[in-house]
Amino acid sequence: MLNVTPIRGHNQYAAAHYFSSADDYYAKANPGEWQGEGARLLGLAGPIEQAQLSRLLDGQLPNGERIPTTFDPTDSKKRMGLDLTFSAPKSVSMQALVAGDRDVTAAHDRAVTRALEQVERLAEARKKVKGKSYRERTGNMVIGKFRHEMSRAKDPQLHTHAVVMNMTRRADGAWRALSNEDIFRVQHEVDAIYKAELAKGLQAIGNSIRLVDDKGNFELAHISRDQLAAFSARSRVIEEALANEGKSRASATTLEKQVIALATRPRKDESDREIVKQYWVQKSRELGIDYGPRSQLDGHSYDLTGGGERRGQGLSGRTGDKADNRVDGNSSSSGGSGGRADANEQNRVAATSLPAGLTPAQAVVQYAIHHLTEREAVVRESALMATALRRAVGLAGPDDVRAEIKRLVGQGALIEAVPAYRMAERKDGPALSSAGWRSYLQDLKAWSNKQAQQYVNTAVKQGSLVPVEKRYTTQQALAREKAILAIERTGRAAVAPIMTAAAVRTALEHSTLNAGQRSAVETIVSTNNRFVGIQGDAGTGKTYTVNYAVALIKQASASASAMGEGYRTVALAPYGNQVKALKNEGLEAHTLASFLRSKDKRVDARTIVVLDESGVVGARQMEQVMRTVEKAGARMVLIGDTKQTEAIEAGKPFAQLQLDGMQTARISEIQRQKDPELRTAVGHAAEGRVTPSLAHLKHIEELQEPTDRHRAIVNDYIGFTEAERRGTLIVAGTNEARREINHMVRESLELAGNGREFDTLTRVDLTQAQRRFAPSYQPGMVIQPERDYQKAGLMRGETYRVKEALPGNALVLTRQDGSLATINPRKVTFLSVYRLERAELSVGDTVRINRNDPGRDLTNGDRMRVAAMIGGVVRLESVEQHDGRPVRSFELLTSRPLHLEHAYASTVHSSQGLTSDRTLIALDTKSRTTSMNLYYVAISRARHEARVYTDSIKALPAAIARRFDKTTAMALQRERELQRRGGGVQLRAASDGKRPLQHQPFSHESRRPGSGHESLNHSRFGG
Repeated sequence: MLNVTPIRGHNQYAAAHYFSSADDYYAKANPGEWQGEGARLLGLAGPIEQAQLSRLLDGQLPNGERIPTTFDPTDSKKRMGLDLTFSAPKSVSMQALVAGDRDVTAAHDRAVTRALEQVERLAEARKKVKGKSYRERTGNMVIGKFRHEMSRAKDPQLHTHAVVMNMTRRADGAWRALSNEDIFRVQHEVDAIYKAELAKGLQAIGNSIRLVDDKGNFELAHISRDQLAAFSARSRVIEEALANEGKSRASATTLEKQVIALATRPRKDESDREIVKQYWVQKSRELGIDYGPRSQLDGHSYDLTGGGERRGQGLSGRTGDKADNRVDGNSSSSGGSGGRADANEQNRVAATSLPAGLTPAQAVVQYAIHHLTEREAVVRESALMATALRRAVGLAGPDDVRAEIKRLVGQGALIEAVPAYRMAERKDGPALSSAGWRSYLQDLKAWSNKQAQQYVNTAVKQGSLVPVEKRYTTQQALAREKAILAIERTGRAAVAPIMTAAAVRTALEHSTLNAGQRSAVETIVSTNNRFVGIQGDAGTGKTYTVNYAVALIKQASASASAMGEGYRTVALAPYGNQVKALKNEGLEAHTLASFLRSKDKRVDARTIVVLDESGVVGARQMEQVMRTVEKAGARMVLIGDTKQTEAIEAGKPFAQLQLDGMQTARISEIQRQKDPELRTAVGHAAEGRVTPSLAHLKHIEELQEPTDRHRAIVNDYIGFTEAERRGTLIVAGTNEARREINHMVRESLELAGNGREFDTLTRVDLTQAQRRFAPSYQPGMVIQPERDYQKAGLMRGETYRVKEALPGNALVLTRQDGSLATINPRKVTFLSVYRLERAELSVGDTVRINRNDPGRDLTNGDRMRVAAMIGGVVRLESVEQHDGRPVRSFELLTSRPLHLEHAYASTVHSSQGLTSDRTLIALDTKSRTTSMNLYYVAISRARHEARVYTDSIKALPAAIARRFDKTTAMALQRERELQRRGGGVQLRAASDGKRPLQHQPFSHESRRPGSGHESLNHSRFGG
């Protein structure tokens, strides 16, 4: 595992002492060693001296020269370097340190070195010339490596601190501060390289490994889970402290974990290293751990049978018979023998259950592509490498994975984007191809093609335009996006209008609809296009408008019904709570997923399919539903808002369809907000004007600490009457914040500690690739099949507990009666996955249903109130009331886990489509979830008031101004076409569902808050 921590402060002596101290807390035999081209250039070699390290951390070179000091902008502390800590798996630490297996230690050292070689390639230095910013890829670092052996709880923990000094040498020979943004960007890839190289090295010396998850974490196969747990004293201390607070790791917030960790953290004190290691040996004897014939401890061996120290023999001899009988099937014989190597190779392949006909490299890269492209059509190189390498542990190394990616690009299965560049001074600025920048300059400066190209070439060479990370898409994603647009184009002028435009206008003469709504109704009813769109801002009455159109269609159908020519309207929506809202409007409604799954869709030429919240529908589902409509000769109305949250799955088809010319009516007059100031704020947010929007909010409160911020939200919420609380929606940016606010509300309402605990289920977010890979399922997780699998003995709707994942992609499940079932998740694919938690429910609690239950007419997102708990039954009542009474009530048996969670606060995705009287919004400017999408959705839920609680009012506009728009395969392909023919950037922007760039290369997501438009002084390129 890799952790990256900035080394900041003003005491370089203390920092140097921490890493290089030779007291008994760390091994005296490991004084540290240098790595990196930068270290070689400075003549650094041999053991690392503490005084020398201190000077380097202070920015002082061996020749006495001092590089310019840089400071962290958040706390003004001096930047001294980075600490990259590589920690070996627990079993590897035990094998290396308890058994004294020096080959294992060497494998760790080699893996660290290889990972750091990748890090060094990313070294950059900044420079400014006459006010212009430049970046230079230097490729050299000064790295001091210190191998430590023990955790603070005195458990074996083999880990290396790689101290990367804040210095690098430029091409002109000058030493300057290191620019480290890219190191943080590829942290997961570097971690994956370390794990893959470590696994490879361990297998080369005869060890078998056992994958423990889908993140690349593994353990040595000959050390069991129980034996590992016994050597994790610190973990047990934290678990016990959490238990004392009624918490588990799953339910505790990060803050609670940090507080408990600090409270239980032993002081770093002197201890006798030899005594500690003898204790490890004694403990291993008691646990019966078999470390094998190579085990040595400081040149000695210890007899696990109680006979004391023995020289020249191992801790215990692992026999071939013992190894062959292990449940994981990984066998071993004598260390390093040919037989053992052959067995390892056989078991390595068997343990992965690779798809037939694929090499390990092909299989792991395909896994990575399927996993990543489920959510994004375009993926970054570092994410692709990291995901493939995590899957490749024990199978393939970094070089194999890179070669396979290169092969797929050459084959055309993977499409690589043309090189793109951004301005050196704009870390989050736009990235354009060379042709894009050239076209922009031609448009801005009226330069010739040759002048613009020379300027761009110089900017790239000098480093004022810097390359961004490689990006890839797939032929499948490109074909899907093209198909969606082609289906819509084919449907133009393909149907007869239901009513003439004149007849619709006559029918609407006395309606209360505004101009945008009238236009939308006319578009729906009088179009001759199979597909039409309704683009409406939040709260503009889109659903009301569609209902009006449906009513007109029913009137038109009434006269034709005698001849069997009436129209049927079917409404679809991505989420259950949206479906319920459509049903409340009198529409026949289904979730999009259930509609696509159903065999009898009852769609024909007289059917109108209305897809609500089209902006959150990904390309895969959009293609499926559009093909269904086309095949049946039906019609389709797509309703949504491209400015709200986007699809969880890959693609942004609603935006692409609009920009490709789909007939679209636009509704912009806000209806929901009754307060004029709030209506103005929402209107500004809809247009991306952050500062004016914030100016019209009546309540923005600054509290720097998350707990204080959440406490303020809860205090305001508790101050409302019960009726007001029912009309209040709390929106949190993260699940962690949501959990903490829910906990605080329950405490403030005196519900905590006054109820009963039940098993509850919270959905685990896995991609289809993860669902098909057994190690993705952790022990204790719960799966619920969505169809019967009779051969496997699984029934739809029943719950099964995950026991363990075994080699061969086998997943062992425990049934409710205690019997076991073993499945291959690559074949048993329709599974919902949950995390089992213990949650307290009290009478009066507000809860949320988190699974659709058609039998009880429950949908994911329904908010309920706990009315009573009697015996093994929980009675729930709907939050919605009629004449002071709940609209409905029902009972749940507690003999099985409940699909419930506390619902005082919700995330933005859960809140989209909801309406409330007021919203209380937690916005952390440092969180990546804070964006224009989140802010716009959150404030637009409220009718009367929206309150914002943030850590920094000053930083809030810039944080909200961020947009995390999905990129499309067609946009990437368009860049390639533009590069080939040297075209402009206008097409690139449009193909991605973004506003055209026109006279500036910034799409709306990268503007400064409140600036409207942003110009670019061409001199800032440099050159």
